[in-house]
Amino acid sequence: MEYLNFFMFIIPPLFALLIHNYLRHGELSNKRKIVFAIVYFILLNAITLGMSWLRGVKGLRFEDMTLTYKIKYISLGTVMGFVLPFPICLLTEDQITLGGLKRYIKRFCQDMKKYTAYAIRMAKADLGAEVANAYLDWLWWMIEPVCNMLMYTLIFGVVFRASEPFFPIFIFIGISMWGFFSRSISGSVNTVRVNKGIITKIYMPKYILLFSKMLVNGFKMLVSFGVVAVMMIVFRVTPTPYILYAIPILIVLFLFSFGVGTIMMHYGVYVSDLSYITGIVLSMMVFMTGTFYSLSKRFPQPFGELMEQYNPVAFLIASMRKALLYGQAPAWELLLFWGFISLGLIALGAFTIYSNENAYVKVI
Repeated sequence: MEYLNFFMFIIPPLFALLIHNYLRHGELSNKRKIVFAIVYFILLNAITLGMSWLRGVKGLRFEDMTLTYKIKYISLGTVMGFVLPFPICLLTEDQITLGGLKRYIKRFCQDMKKYTAYAIRMAKADLGAEVANAYLDWLWWMIEPVCNMLMYTLIFGVVFRASEPFFPIFIFIGISMWGFFSRSISGSVNTVRVNKGIITKIYMPKYILLFSKMLVNGFKMLVSFGVVAVMMIVFRVTPTPYILYAIPILIVLFLFSFGVGTIMMHYGVYVSDLSYITGIVLSMMVFMTGTFYSLSKRFPQPFGELMEQYNPVAFLIASMRKALLYGQAPAWELLLFWGFISLGLIALGAFTIYSNENAYVKVI
């Protein structure tokens, strides 16, 4: 476990340096990289140790630290390593200013306001085209997830003897939310290439194309949750006021998917086979998000609980199940935390697209 003691202090600063260099478009000199690596090493470990001290963990005796504490230390430090470069860049980089940040935010808000109606029209057209020649029309949006639910209920409920209460609904919630995230991320990679005919003729912020596709995926997810509501009645699930948490949970899921999608969308322009890599990663991730089972019950502790907290998609799926099925309030601190991280990802993705979108036409 000695290597973990080393990683506790090194991984978060290196991640912060990576984000800092990303914000500077990879233009940091080697000298400045060394300086900022030292700065982030001091700041991040000071913040993380300070928070540990406030929670009653005092001193640096490695032999007294549990595995759970070390993993949480790395996780917290890495998340702070994503947040800290933004204010550090504002303070230290002449090319990144508060005025520039305000202009980007204002431009993003104006563009969203201007092009949202267009994105909605595109989404309606895509939905109509999708079922235009289908005999069962829009019923396919319910039939597909219901069939998947029945199949996975048989596999995990009967073969692997999963014992979660209301297991068919449990599975259906996971499939619906994971399906939205997976389709949004996999589709984002080729968004610019697929819409080459549009972006070469008219200008629009490229992330609007992704936003439109996510509206399509979001509508299908809402249809699935309509089925969830019917299943809750059939299985006599007692509704509680915690059902209202479903709204902020879905909002955070949409924001997180949009943030990750905008970043993947940019790199999909330059890496033609990124879609294959993304498909492989998503195929592996589906088993790390608790789509078919409860991570906290199926994985040995502390790994199961940590995976459910620090994997945002897993946390949101578990929170939705708690709110709808088990009458429990999700951890609102973590919900706010992942909402904040999602906004940071959107800012990073929009900044990347605005800085590079003029070159996309030349590449594709």
